[in-house]
Amino acid sequence: MVELVPSEDIEEIVGVERHATEHFARAVSAEQRVYVLHSKACLDSGVDLRECEYSVALDRGIEHFIPWWGWRRVQDQPVRVEVYYGYLVPERAAVTERVRERTLARAHAVIEYPAGDA
Repeated sequence: MVELVPSEDIEEIVGVERHATEHFARAVSAEQRVYVLHSKACLDSGVDLRECEYSVALDRGIEHFIPWWGWRRVQDQPVRVEVYYGYLVPERAAVTERVRERTLARAHAVIEYPAGDA
């Protein structure tokens, strides 16, 4: 069941300021919990935030059936989220960027040579 977090705490927990139209989330690995920061538009709509489509999707659980959208790659950092087939998933672009960063870091690690070897 989705629980409301005090408005004064949620921006700090998620790690970004509330956006006008986009929803953000943070999967906190130490707590095994996902926090959703609703957009200003959602908040201003007057709808119970637990009934927002993002909360309803979160209530279904975070889904791992789409590897490139997986939460594992974006844990412990703020990420824009979307609802995909009724599940809350990290935005594809954010996950793709994270994979690209890690791939480049590994590629650079492979071609680096120890000092003194020539």
